[in-house]
Amino acid sequence: MTAFQHFATPVTAVATATVCGLLLAGCGSSSDPAPAPSGAPSATATVAETRAEMCGQTRGPDGALYVHALGTVKVDCAEAMRVANAFGPQIAQAKPVTVDGWNCTFPQTPGMLARCDSGDKAIGFFSSH
Repeated sequence: MTAFQHFATPVTAVATATVCGLLLAGCGSSSDPAPAPSGAPSATATVAETRAEMCGQTRGPDGALYVHALGTVKVDCAEAMRVANAFGPQIAQAKPVTVDGWNCTFPQTPGMLARCDSGDKAIGFFSSH
């Protein structure tokens, strides 16, 4: 065997094992996601929590929070920041509130500290962007 063949065989085995592992990982159970807690928005995580435009920053209980439009319905950033600046000081209380007609809650979404919804529009508060 040549030096190349000695090297190619372990690399090929590792590559094959990696591909098989990735394929098997995608074959897990396809159960429905857990239902949203009472009072939380019922939109699906794949659409409603997709970060669209980053509108700016507001003060949160532990520093700056990044305010993002969520989902596919256009959110006016001026309106989002108006709500964010009014809601920001209330986040530390961790209680759902209504701010200028927006229902602000605390979802169980990893990375999202809070969110506010108004009809089909939504904004999210994140500790990183």
